[in-house]
Amino acid sequence: MFRDLNGDGAPDIYVCNDLDSVDRIWVNSGTGRFQALRRLALRKTSWFSMGVDFADLNRDGYDEIFVADMLSRDHPKRHTQENDHKSVFLPVGRIDNRPYYPRNTLFLNSGDGDYSEIAYYSGLSASDWSWCPVFLDVDLDGYEDLLISTGFERDVQDIDIANELEKVRREKKLSDLEALKQRRVFPRLDPPNVAFRNKGDLTFEEVGQAWGFNLRGVSQGMALADLDNDGDLDVVINNLNGPAAVLRNDSPAPRVAVRLKGKAPNTRGTGAKIKVTGGPVPQSQEMICGGRYLSCDDAMRVFAAGTTTNDLTIEVIWRHGTRSTLKARPNHLYEIDESGAQLRDRSGSGIGEPRDQSAAFFQDVSQLIAHVHHENSFDDFERQPLLPKRLSQLGPGVAWCDLDGDGYDDLVIASGNGGQLAAFHNDRHGGFSRIADSPFTSPLTRDQTALVAWTPALGATSILVGSSNFEDGLTNGASVRTYDLKRKSVDDAFPGQLSSTGPLALADFDGSGNWVLFIGGRTIPGRYPEAASSKLFRHRAGQWQLDDKNSGLFERIGMVSGAVFSDLNGDGYPDLVLACEWGPIRVFLNVRGELREATAELGLASYVGWWNGVTTADLDGDGRLDIVASNWGRNTKYEAHREQPQRIYYGDFAGDGTVQIVEAYFDVAMGKIVPWQTLDRISESLPFVRQRFHRFRDYGAASVAEILGEEMKIANETRANWFDSTVFLNRGNHFEAKPLPTEAQLSPAFAVCVADMDGDGNEDIFLSQNFFATEPRTGRYDGGRGLWLRGDGKGSFAAVPANESGVRIYGEQRGAAVCDYDEDGRVDLVVTQNGADTKLYKNFGARPGLRVRLSGPPGNPKGIGTTLRLVSGAITGPAREVHAGSGYWSQDSTVQVLALPERPTQLQVRWPGGKSFSAAIPKKAREIQVDVEGTVKLVKSE
Repeated sequence: MFRDLNGDGAPDIYVCNDLDSVDRIWVNSGTGRFQALRRLALRKTSWFSMGVDFADLNRDGYDEIFVADMLSRDHPKRHTQENDHKSVFLPVGRIDNRPYYPRNTLFLNSGDGDYSEIAYYSGLSASDWSWCPVFLDVDLDGYEDLLISTGFERDVQDIDIANELEKVRREKKLSDLEALKQRRVFPRLDPPNVAFRNKGDLTFEEVGQAWGFNLRGVSQGMALADLDNDGDLDVVINNLNGPAAVLRNDSPAPRVAVRLKGKAPNTRGTGAKIKVTGGPVPQSQEMICGGRYLSCDDAMRVFAAGTTTNDLTIEVIWRHGTRSTLKARPNHLYEIDESGAQLRDRSGSGIGEPRDQSAAFFQDVSQLIAHVHHENSFDDFERQPLLPKRLSQLGPGVAWCDLDGDGYDDLVIASGNGGQLAAFHNDRHGGFSRIADSPFTSPLTRDQTALVAWTPALGATSILVGSSNFEDGLTNGASVRTYDLKRKSVDDAFPGQLSSTGPLALADFDGSGNWVLFIGGRTIPGRYPEAASSKLFRHRAGQWQLDDKNSGLFERIGMVSGAVFSDLNGDGYPDLVLACEWGPIRVFLNVRGELREATAELGLASYVGWWNGVTTADLDGDGRLDIVASNWGRNTKYEAHREQPQRIYYGDFAGDGTVQIVEAYFDVAMGKIVPWQTLDRISESLPFVRQRFHRFRDYGAASVAEILGEEMKIANETRANWFDSTVFLNRGNHFEAKPLPTEAQLSPAFAVCVADMDGDGNEDIFLSQNFFATEPRTGRYDGGRGLWLRGDGKGSFAAVPANESGVRIYGEQRGAAVCDYDEDGRVDLVVTQNGADTKLYKNFGARPGLRVRLSGPPGNPKGIGTTLRLVSGAITGPAREVHAGSGYWSQDSTVQVLALPERPTQLQVRWPGGKSFSAAIPKKAREIQVDVEGTVKLVKSE
C-alpha cells in the first residue's frame, strides 16, 4: 500500500510478504526513486504478512501501521495450527537484524521516523487467518476501529491431519500429485470475521458479534463505500466460493463526508491528506487508491463530527503541497476541488510532519568512553528447556563515583564472563580515559551484576561488585568481589552462596557509620522459579560479617531483582525496599538496627509482578519518599489474559531431580487453566506428556491439571497479577499505586533513575527498556528506546518524545545512572546495554541547578542516606535522598543537583540517624558543600 509515512508529501510503500520473504518498506525520495527504510526504524515484522492498513490511532497526527498475519485467537486452534517458524536464538548484542514472528503487528509512529511494535499492548496480536485489515471509524466516535476478513479454504496448518497425511504418503509411497489430492481432507477454515473497537487509548476490544460483523466464511477482499448515501461507509466482503457480503453501517452519530476533485490525471485526489478539526478529536486521513488485499475503496472519506452543532474545519493538503481550507457543518458531504487550493509552506499542518529534533536536552557523547559490554552466549535452555527467558543476560550495572579523590565523578561499568571491569577516569574537562591499571585488569571468570561504591573514609574508596554463579552453578566462588583502589587489589572475602547474586545496596544502618550491605539472591541456578535467598552483611572490625538475625528474614524470600535502602518513614533509619520477580515490592522497616517486614501493612502485598528495578524519591513534593519500580509492562504475549493472574507451575515432574516449568493462564472461553507451551516444546522436558497426548487437538483442549495428571500433586504454583511499571505514592501509613504512562508500559523496563533532568524543580524518571533474550517463539521485546518521564511535582508523569529528550537506544538496556560529570549544573546520563555499546548522554538543555556536595562524619564521608530539600520563601522542593545502590544494579553520583523555579535560599538536611538542620545558601551559589554540623562552604558561584 502507498502511504506518506514521513510527512514529506511523497507516497512511500509498504510491501507485505508471506513466509520467508521479509516485508519491505520503501521510502520515496520525492524524485521517483526509493530507498529501504532504516532497519532500526522498524525493529520486527510479521512473518505471514497478508495485508496492511494505516491510521492515526492516538490522534497525534502520525499514522500507525497494522499488518495482518495468521495467529488464531482460540487456544485450542493455536495448539493445533503449528507453523514452521524458525525458532532461532538471536545473537547477543545484535540490534538491527529485524526478526519476524507469526502474529499480527501494530507499529506505533513516534513522529521522528521510528516505530514501536505494540500489537500485544493493543490487543491486536491475533485475528485468525487474516487477509484484509481495514481501519474504519465504524461508531464515529473519532477513532478508527479495525475490521479484518478471515478464513482459508483448507486448514492446512492442522498438524494432526498433516501428520496423518505424511504417514499415508510414506506407507503408500504416494506421488507428489497423489499427495496433493490428499490435502482435500483438511477441513475448511471459516472463523468469524473480526471487528475491534478502538477505545481511544491505543487499546482495542473485540466487538464482532455486537456489531454484526462476525459472519463466517472464507472472507478475503474487503472494500468501503457509502452504498445508501447516508454519509457513512458500508462494507463489501468477498467470500471465496460463496456469495459476497454487504454490511450496512447503521451508526447514528453525526458525521462529515469528503470527496476530492483533483486535477487531471489525479482526479480522485489520491495521496492528499484530509484533516478535520472541531469534532470530538482532531482527525486525519489520506485518500488512497487500492492497496487493500485485492480491493479498492470508493474515493470518499468520513469523519466523526461529535455533535450536530459543532463548527468543523476541513483542511486538504494536496499531493503537490497546495492546500484547501473550508468551514463545514455536520451531516454534510463536501466535494473539494483542487483548483482553488493555495500553495503554502507544508509546516504547521500538524499532519505527519517529522517532529523537530534540533533542540534535544541530551546529546549522545558515547564516543567519549567507546565502551562495549562483554557478554558471552550461554544456553540457559539446555539446563531448563521450559524457561520463559534467559537469566544469563541480565547485566550490566554501572556506577558513578570519585575513584581517585579529585572531586570529579568517574565511571565504572560491570562486565560479563571473560571481560574486565571497566573504569573511566574523568579528566575534569568533559572527557574520559580508560583506567588500565590494577585492579581493573583482572580477568573475569563470572558475569558481574550490580556494583556500588563504598567510601568508609576519605581516600579509601572500594567498588563492591556482584559476581554471579548462574552459569557455572557452583557455590565456592565469592558472591561479591571488592575492588580496593588504595591497595590495587581484588578481594574475594564474601562467601559463595547457592543463589546467584543480583542487586547490591549499602547503608549506614544507624547513622553512626555502621555499614550494612544487602546482597540480593536473583535466582537459584537451574531451579527457576524457586525462591532464592538473600543476605545482609555488617562491617565490623574491618571485616564484612554475616548478620545472622536480619539475614533470617531473607531466607527463600524470592527472586530479588532490585534493592535500595531508603528512610520511608522519616525516622532517620534506612529501610530496605526490594523488587522481586514473581513477588511484590517488599518493604523491611529498620527499627533501630533490626528489620521487620511491613509489605502487607503498607498495602503492597497484592501487587505481585515481575519487578526489575526499584528506587525511591519524593515524586509528589510532600517530603515523603515514594517508591518507583520497573516491571515487564503490558506489551507482552501475557497481556491478552491480564484479567486473571499469570501462573507458573514447577517441580520435579520428570523425577530426575531437576525443576520443570509449565507457564499457564486462565482461558475464559474454555473455563480452564491452560499452558502457554506447545505440545512439542513441553514434551522435550516432560516426555510423559507426549505419551499421554498423541494428538495436538487433544492437548489444546486440555487443562494443566489434565496434562500433568498425577504430577500435578507435586506441583508448586506461583502467580503474578501486576505488570505495569508503577509509582507507589507514600501516604504515611500506606502506599498508593499509580501506573506510569502508556509509553512506560510498551516494553520491559529495568533501570529506574530519578533526577530533575530539566531543572524545573520537579523530579523526573528515566527508564531503561527492552529485553531480547526470551525463548525464541515468544519474540523479543524491543518497543523502547529509553524513556524520560517528566514529572509535574504532584506524582504524575508525561513521556518526553525522543526528539526532545535526545535519547534513542535500541538495544537491551540494563543499568543506568545519573551524574553531573562535567559540573555544569545539569544532570547527565549513562545507560548500559547487554552485549552492546554503553550510551553516555550529556545534558545541554536543562536549566542549571544547585550542586550539593556532602561532607559527612567519619565512616560516612559521602553522606549516604542523607536527605536534602531546597527552600525558597514559601516554596519547598522535593526531598532527595543519597543512595548507594538503587534502580537496577547501579549507583548514581552522591553529588546532588537540585533546582527550584526560583532561586533557593535555604537547604534542609536530615542525616542518617535523624539529625536535621536548615542552612542558608550563599547568594549566586552554583555549588556548595555541607558538613554534618551545618556548615556551608561555597564551592562555585555564578
